[in-house]
Amino acid sequence: MYKILVVDDEPQIVRVMQRFLIKMGFEVAEATGGEEAIELLRSDIKIDLMIVDLKMPKISGIEVLSEMNKLNRKQPTIILTGSIDTTKYLKELKDFGYTIKDILHKPVDLFALLDLVKNKLQIA
Repeated sequence: MYKILVVDDEPQIVRVMQRFLIKMGFEVAEATGGEEAIELLRSDIKIDLMIVDLKMPKISGIEVLSEMNKLNRKQPTIILTGSIDTTKYLKELKDFGYTIKDILHKPVDLFALLDLVKNKLQIA
């Protein structure tokens, strides 16, 4: 079973995605902020895919991605944003190897999320 880490500072978004992904057959770990996400990334927890919000207080999604790289964690990642203008983030995201195709806008269409999860995990 694939394990997905959902990271967002809005607990209701985490809950909705968690419930949906569990119903779709995935195991889900959650972090309600960048601090919790980094703690999980530093642990030996197996994560097959991470879904991370870009804008969070204290530690942003970009900082979580940076820490993930420092820790040499290579799981695929989906980026969430509530921002209409993602161009301001694209430069930083490209530095990590992400493109516009890796970004989903809030409110998230759960079936678009599922399609992207399956694509990133190479599930038919």
